[in-house]
Amino acid sequence: MSRNIQPRLREFAKTVLERRGALVDWPETAPEGLAILPPGAAAALGGGETLRLSYQPGENCLAVNLAAEFPERLRPLLAAEPGTGLFHIPELYLKKAAMEEPVARAFTWQNARVKVTGSEPDRIEYHTWHFQAALDSYERWEELFSITVNAASGAEVILPATLGPEVMSLCGPPGPPRPRGNGDEDPGTDATFQYAARRLMINAEERAAPFISRLEAGLQRDRKRIRAYYHALLRDAKTPREREDSPLRGQEDKRRAVELELRRKTAELDERYAVKAVITPHLLVRLDMPVLAVKCEVFRRQAGRVHIIYWNPLTKALEPLRCSGCGEGIFSVYFSENDVRPLCAACFSEDS
Repeated sequence: MSRNIQPRLREFAKTVLERRGALVDWPETAPEGLAILPPGAAAALGGGETLRLSYQPGENCLAVNLAAEFPERLRPLLAAEPGTGLFHIPELYLKKAAMEEPVARAFTWQNARVKVTGSEPDRIEYHTWHFQAALDSYERWEELFSITVNAASGAEVILPATLGPEVMSLCGPPGPPRPRGNGDEDPGTDATFQYAARRLMINAEERAAPFISRLEAGLQRDRKRIRAYYHALLRDAKTPREREDSPLRGQEDKRRAVELELRRKTAELDERYAVKAVITPHLLVRLDMPVLAVKCEVFRRQAGRVHIIYWNPLTKALEPLRCSGCGEGIFSVYFSENDVRPLCAACFSEDS
């Protein structure tokens, strides 16, 4: 195998394993590496939780080479990866009027002076992550979610259905990759995934609230029923007739046996009602499109900073800034003292 392909195969294997939760140690110059796998990945690969990585085949080893065995071994892990679609909108109408008034109408600047210094066309990507969220207990709750994130600002936005005809009719063939500020052509999917997953947890918790309430009510009801039953047994163990007919030691043994059985039944009940959350990413839609980037100079006492606000031609509206504390999209904006970061009211009070 060519030595030029080895580093690429090693990075590919590391990426796949690490995305499934493995800890991988394989230095660039080493002929072999080691991976510590979580139980799910170990089961998918049909081995133990410790896996040797090498360019050459061997016992208890993942042979990272161009042989057919390598992709076949990784197939179960790759099957869990989300599919990705990239769509490109060549042109859209961009607002040409001055942006001072639209910005003033959309945003409230709570503790800083903000001056709109200009606007210019730009191209950015929007990442729409499609997830399945499930809560497993003795019953199951599941629902599909989609979260769209502006890959440049990191803020969640609401777009028309990214796979809907009103958007797809505007799309053309994918354009060339555009380098980022550091020369990296990665559109930041890892960052948008982390943010989308956090937003998903908040949304899922809200939508699953009736399900959680029903579980909690059922748990309290069954706990009450079991306690009433075993407390009745304990009362029977303390009746005068029991004390007269049985030795004191026998009564104490019966009481302990009943209390142990009550704890065991309560633990079984807690296990039955325990909730396991499972989040599965299914699809990522990357939408590359033109936007209007509005430059704003923010002055906070002695500090200053330029922030970019995006005007979206699909929604024909300005998008929110992202709170640097909690990540919420905000139009009522506070700014931190020294580095002039945008903050929501709650994060600003904690930061002060």
